[in-house]
Amino acid sequence: MASSSAAHRGNGGAQEGTVNPVGRWTVDHPGVVKLGRAGWFAKGLVYVVAGYLATSVALRASGWSDDASTGSTGEQEASPTGAIKTVAGSGPGTALLWMLAIGLLLYAAWRVVSALLPGGTDARAMLHRSGYVVSAVVYSTLAISAIALARSSSEQQDGNQKVTDISASVMEHSVGRWIIGLAGAVIIAVGLYRISKGVKVDVADELDLGGMSAQRRTLLTRLGSIGEIGRGVGIGLVGFFLLRSAITFDPNEATGLDGALRTVAQESWGVVVVAVVGLGFVAYGAFCLATFHRRRLQAP
Repeated sequence: MASSSAAHRGNGGAQEGTVNPVGRWTVDHPGVVKLGRAGWFAKGLVYVVAGYLATSVALRASGWSDDASTGSTGEQEASPTGAIKTVAGSGPGTALLWMLAIGLLLYAAWRVVSALLPGGTDARAMLHRSGYVVSAVVYSTLAISAIALARSSSEQQDGNQKVTDISASVMEHSVGRWIIGLAGAVIIAVGLYRISKGVKVDVADELDLGGMSAQRRTLLTRLGSIGEIGRGVGIGLVGFFLLRSAITFDPNEATGLDGALRTVAQESWGVVVVAVVGLGFVAYGAFCLATFHRRRLQAP
């Protein structure tokens, strides 16, 4: 009976009496779920630090803070990559970097497993599977960056320059401009999707909130919603600059999250946008940290 109940929770939505292959799989492989949850914890830490860095950009742009009060983070890249570099510059940086790297690799593995789980095969399901794979690649890259920094104190190229260089390389080809433009449009669409999830408070699809009080559930879902809106705005900004790069045929317009935030912060209205991203990142990180132990595998 206990296994049946656990299997039901494993997919969070199978009707009683129906076959639930995802729930069955999670019951048979409980260790995978536990390791994956550690990955969610590491992801939460990265977002909290990235949110702090983004918020510091908004504070300096508004004149509320300066480099003297923020220390070395004044020039640090306001992005998940910058968060990794910030950890590297801390006292116990090397040990923390290895822990983060392992956690991020576990999260990437969680996403790969999610993409391969038995489930839907329609267009919507395949889109979700593709998103899981992309997420696995992104966080594997962050983990590799953490490992590289842990093994060497040398500075790595920042994310802004990487985006610019890749865009310039792609635009050398005849169809490159269209590829960059399409990538920008897709990223904007992903950002809008995240914002939509936040507005709809649709953040509990991979959570088992059973036994939690209504008050705590409301607090957590609101925290997650704020986080999704902040993530969506940040992702959308990166897509906007990629799309503008394609329209103007200038790869220098393409930039990473940090470059997008710093550019937008130069405008009076932009400070508010950057603050939304920074606070959203902190909220999302806190959401991951508060719910990592309740994460469950979710089939597309």
